[in-house]
Amino acid sequence: MPHLHELQRAFAAAMIEGKGLPSVTSMQGGPSWRSLALYRRLIQHNYVQALRITYPVLHRLIGGRYFSVFARGYLKRYPSTSGDLFSYGQHFPLFLRQLESPRLLIELARLEWVCHEVYQAADSPLPSQEWVRTLATVDPSSVTFRLNPSVRLLRCALPVHRVWHALQPEVSGEGIDGLSLAPEEGGLLVTRAGGKIHVRSLSPKQWWLLQAMRDRKTVAVIECMTREFTPDLDLVHFLTGLSDPATGPVFSLEVQSC
Repeated sequence: MPHLHELQRAFAAAMIEGKGLPSVTSMQGGPSWRSLALYRRLIQHNYVQALRITYPVLHRLIGGRYFSVFARGYLKRYPSTSGDLFSYGQHFPLFLRQLESPRLLIELARLEWVCHEVYQAADSPLPSQEWVRTLATVDPSSVTFRLNPSVRLLRCALPVHRVWHALQPEVSGEGIDGLSLAPEEGGLLVTRAGGKIHVRSLSPKQWWLLQAMRDRKTVAVIECMTREFTPDLDLVHFLTGLSDPATGPVFSLEVQSC
């Protein structure tokens, strides 16, 4: 009689790859071939549906038929190792790269996974007015920037944010026809506000400053960097735009302990 772990492996192989169906159905008291095949189709459908929810723009771009082919291939190469479907699909951009898919599809998948992470991230509490008044009296060299949990920075080889915006459900138009997809410098800022994801493009200078903020540079260092290397960038205006409640606050400030 096979051990439990052997039966579990055989069952998993039968569900994911279709291998070992006869051995599983031949077990005493085991399921019939018909019921097992039905169960396998249901599992595959659930995983394909999970990827469609995680990558809705990619699904809209290439169509359901081709997306299902990719999704089923992904399931075989990267079967789920957790009962949490929110984590399923993490390696989908890598899977597309391994297939040598068009660069646009790979970069769009990278962006969508980041959007998925941001959507699931913890909320960032808004600072109180008393805390804001306290910061105004503190030495800038002792105050550091901290990017909020629901914020991601992403560097892409193509301006896929244009495709992402053009293929949103509420957007009416001709899709991506006529979009310029020539490589651009800079990067993308992904935030969340009111349960909605926002994707903004960053100039090279804005990207550089946000990287410094992500690295926990102090307010004094950021001010110095702006004066020396980006004198044409209005730092106050830039930081104010990053604090817009409509698109989600990007950063918070922390006073370093002595």
